[in-house]
Amino acid sequence: MRTEQIQAFIDVTEHGSFAAAARQTLTKRSTLSAAVSALEESLGVVLFERSGNRVRLTAVGESVLPDCYRLLTSAGRIEKHCHQHLQGVESQLGIARDDALPEVLWQRLMHELKQLYPTTALSVYLIPPQEHRDFVQRQTVDIAFGLYTAEALSGQGQHLSPIGMRLVAAPSHPLSRLPDVNRDDLAQYTQVCLTHVSDDRLVSDALFSANYLGFTMFEVIRDAVIGGTGWALLPAPLVEDAIAEKRLSALNHDLVLESHYYRYLEGNARGVVATALINKVTRYLGAIR
Repeated sequence: MRTEQIQAFIDVTEHGSFAAAARQTLTKRSTLSAAVSALEESLGVVLFERSGNRVRLTAVGESVLPDCYRLLTSAGRIEKHCHQHLQGVESQLGIARDDALPEVLWQRLMHELKQLYPTTALSVYLIPPQEHRDFVQRQTVDIAFGLYTAEALSGQGQHLSPIGMRLVAAPSHPLSRLPDVNRDDLAQYTQVCLTHVSDDRLVSDALFSANYLGFTMFEVIRDAVIGGTGWALLPAPLVEDAIAEKRLSALNHDLVLESHYYRYLEGNARGVVATALINKVTRYLGAIR
C-alpha cells in the first residue's frame, strides 16, 4: 500500500470515474486504474463496483475512505516535518512578549507564521518585559519581545526600534484640562503603571506618584485610563487610535522622559521561524516610525 495508490483511490472516489479523475488530475487513466488495482490487490478487497464508465464505492470502500484521508494527511505532515528539519525550521518555538504593540498585530503575525510553517508548534506567553530575561535564561521560552527603558537594557538582547511614549489621561480627567502638566500635577493623581515580579515580590514602575495602580499588561493600563482611573505613560502604538478617537487625551508636558526601545532577547540557537518573526516585527516597527 503506497500513498500514490491511496491518492488515486481518493481521486477516483471524488470525481466519480477513472476518466473524470484523469482529466481533473492530469493523470493517465491507465495510471489511475493500475494504482487502484494494486491497492485492491494489496488489501485483498474490492474498493469499487465498476459499471461502464462510472464507479461506486463498495461497503468496504466506504468504510476505509475516512482512514485513507487521514493517512494522506499524516504522510503529508511527515514530509513537511522532515523538509522543515532539513531547512533548519524549529519543530516548536516558545515566545514571550509584552503587549506594547497592538494585539491585532500579534494575532496577524501568529497566523502568518502558521501559514508559512504549519508543522511548527507555537506557544506565546504574555508577561511584562522585566521578567523576560529569566524566562529566556531558564529556557522556558526561546525568544522574548518587549519594551525596555535604556537603563533596563543593561546590554541584554538586540535593539529593534525606539518607541515613542505618550502621557495620557481620559478627556474628562482633571489633568486633561491643564494646558501643560508638570511633576507636581502628576503626583496629585493616581498613576496606572506596569507591575512585574522581582524576587518574588510585586514591583510597580511608578514615575512621579506614590499613589498608583499596577497591572501586568499595557492594554489593561490603557483601558483603566480610558475609564478615568488615572493617568499613564504608554507606548504610542498602543494609544494612538484611542487618542485619534478622543477616548484618550495626550497630555502636554516638558518633562524629560526615559527613552524606550523595543527589543528582543533570545537563547543560544535561532531557527528559521524565530528569524521570520523578528523580521516581521522589524518591518512593522519600521512602518510606524
